Amino acid sequence: METAHLTVHYGSRIINETISKDMTILEAFNHLSLSKSLDFLPEEVMSAPCGGKGTCGKCRVKVTEGEVSPLSDQEKKLLTPDEIRKGIRLGCQTRILGPVKLELESSQGKSKIQASGTEYSGPILPLLEKTVLELPEPSIDDQRSDEKKIIDALPKGSYIQNHNIRKELHKTIRAQKSLTVTRCGDEITSLEPGNTSDKLYALAVDIGTTTVVAYLLNLLTGKKVGLSSGINRQNSFGADVISRIEHIGENPQNLKKLQERILRQIESLLLDSLMDAGVEESDVFGIFIAGNTTMMHIFSGLFPQNMAVAPFIPVSTEQMILTPADIGSILPGHIRFIALPSLSAYIGADIVSGILSTEMNESEEICLLVDIGTNGEIALGNKEHIVTCSTAAGPAFEGANIQCGMGGISGAISMVGGNDGILEWKTIDDKPATGICGSGIIDMAAYLLETGIADYTGRFQDESDWGDTPPENLGFLDKDETGGRFILTRDNKEIFFSQKDLREVQLAKGSIGAGIQTLIKESGFAMDEIKHVYLAGGFGSFIDKESALKIGLLPEELGDRIESVGNSCIAGVIRAALNKDCLKRCGEIQEKAEYLELSSHKGFQEEYIMNMYFPETLLCI
Repeated sequence: METAHLTVHYGSRIINETISKDMTILEAFNHLSLSKSLDFLPEEVMSAPCGGKGTCGKCRVKVTEGEVSPLSDQEKKLLTPDEIRKGIRLGCQTRILGPVKLELESSQGKSKIQASGTEYSGPILPLLEKTVLELPEPSIDDQRSDEKKIIDALPKGSYIQNHNIRKELHKTIRAQKSLTVTRCGDEITSLEPGNTSDKLYALAVDIGTTTVVAYLLNLLTGKKVGLSSGINRQNSFGADVISRIEHIGENPQNLKKLQERILRQIESLLLDSLMDAGVEESDVFGIFIAGNTTMMHIFSGLFPQNMAVAPFIPVSTEQMILTPADIGSILPGHIRFIALPSLSAYIGADIVSGILSTEMNESEEICLLVDIGTNGEIALGNKEHIVTCSTAAGPAFEGANIQCGMGGISGAISMVGGNDGILEWKTIDDKPATGICGSGIIDMAAYLLETGIADYTGRFQDESDWGDTPPENLGFLDKDETGGRFILTRDNKEIFFSQKDLREVQLAKGSIGAGIQTLIKESGFAMDEIKHVYLAGGFGSFIDKESALKIGLLPEELGDRIESVGNSCIAGVIRAALNKDCLKRCGEIQEKAEYLELSSHKGFQEEYIMNMYFPETLLCI
């Protein structure tokens, strides 16, 4: 296999690697992220929402020197002449043919990730618990084995599964007078000489398709003592779960690559949290995890391909307790990974966890949970019955399919509005505008509709449509053969929102709106019976509710009942980690909840057509 030398400059840092010749730059970055260079690369710098198909244009990189393949047709289409002159290339389209030097922009900021959710204030009763034993001295009158003495001193049903514990038992049991036993349920996972009962920690993790959030928890006090988060490092394999499933389908070995990617990230987040809290790794005994069903499959090493095709059957949706060795983690063997249960291929442990955290499974009143991300997952019901569904919203709301779209990082336009006919917008951290993120995208769509620049069908109108009230001082509208572009700023970079972008929003909001309407009709509930609407997820927490109502993302009738609940997934995982009864309720939710498959549902198809239109609004210039 021929090799090539790759040099990457990122700010003041430089990395040199030998890679396989004829790799694309994107493939080379994927290789680097599984090597010693994992923490060198910034999270957002080489995202590929389209999965490397060359359609999103997001994997831009500057080639400063070396042998690479000629510009592809896709690059000529997606890159500006100025970018091409500067050596900007698309990572997925550019093959490395010899020694190459690359330069990455160092202006990327840290993503603003929604990490908080509803606080838990219930009793602390974790699945992981410590017991201090003082065993009798060995004697000729007591012929029990060391293991038997420990088992007899613990609640009935306790057992040792890990043989390595037995191999050290002859030393551990005699090292000190007392012995601390840690159990995960009935399994003895650790034996420590002396009394270490004051040190018991676990990590709660939300594996989102786009982001990963982890809280370090003190299982004795229930307090959150550490927080770390980041962009999901699988993002270079595509922004959505289907792209990642397709990548695994191309080569079964790719499952291991994606699994390693998320395991190394969880291990890295744990290390960051431990350093912040001043806690030792040896004092962490559990990692509780939830995510959508595809993320749970990849994490646990289960092949997800069958979930991408009808009849959409997952390998497993059950709760799992796994050792590091089961999944290839490099963490110590005393740690247990507790994976929360899912409902179906497209209603995962993240929604089970969200239902748990909002307590809609215990409510007398009818509640609606809407989690908007790359998929729109919806749950409706109360303690008697819950109906769920999932809609393929796509990654438009997270900026992936939007031409100037980006994640919620410094410089992203996060708010767009009008005041007395004057266009206004704000960026995250008040930095110069570099793109537009999810909340800004929703505001932008609402603004275009409200001002009449776009009509209820989603079409950018011509000047002849404006009649006597042309939209002055509202931005710059360039009409062309593609339908036009609405230019927000030309300050340091031209940021625009195109006709194509508005169509992407239309498709996404139509899918979610149709899912909500279908679920309401299928459940038999009337709209006025719904007393609480919980808007969950990072995107759901940051969007302006009024903008969401204006574009028809959420039903107007429910406007006064909407409550943002933040990251409902991580809030539920924390509950499950702190209280084993809450963990048990996840299984009860799994049994109670019904899943409605929308892909073959006639009512959904009809609702989708209706929800493709935007609400007709008054012209408000």
